[in-house]
Amino acid sequence: MRKLLFTSLAALLAVYNASAQQSVQTSSHPDATDGLACFENLSTPDYPKSALRSNVDGSVWAWAQVSPQGTVEKVDTEVVSAWSEAQKLLVPAVEKAIRAAKIKPNCAGRKVWVVFRYELHGQATPDPKVTSRTDPPNIMWIESQPAAASGANPGL
Repeated sequence: MRKLLFTSLAALLAVYNASAQQSVQTSSHPDATDGLACFENLSTPDYPKSALRSNVDGSVWAWAQVSPQGTVEKVDTEVVSAWSEAQKLLVPAVEKAIRAAKIKPNCAGRKVWVVFRYELHGQATPDPKVTSRTDPPNIMWIESQPAAASGANPGL
């Protein structure tokens, strides 16, 4: 009985979460287009050293208004993080990457959005290995690996 109740509750929460995310995506910016496909050369934003030292991670949702000429006119952001400093530590790197990117001509005059997910794995180190990957249509992951985790296992 408990297992059935737990499974039902988990399914209900999953449906609610998916519905809430879709609602945020469509109600906040109903004219927004999936972003990664609109960029010719979007560089991975830096994982700021100050954020690494403070163990700050989180997601930066960015909406870029593209001019009819294909340049970024305005960038709006929303940060989701357990850390109050995330807004001031993560957003500047995201805005810098978006403003430096070249926009594809078919996205001129539109609003595009990308989610940048900053994640820390393990304990922070002075010089962690930072990697990135993308999940189309609109998610870029910026992940920090501890220096020890990036090397070979000496026991092998």
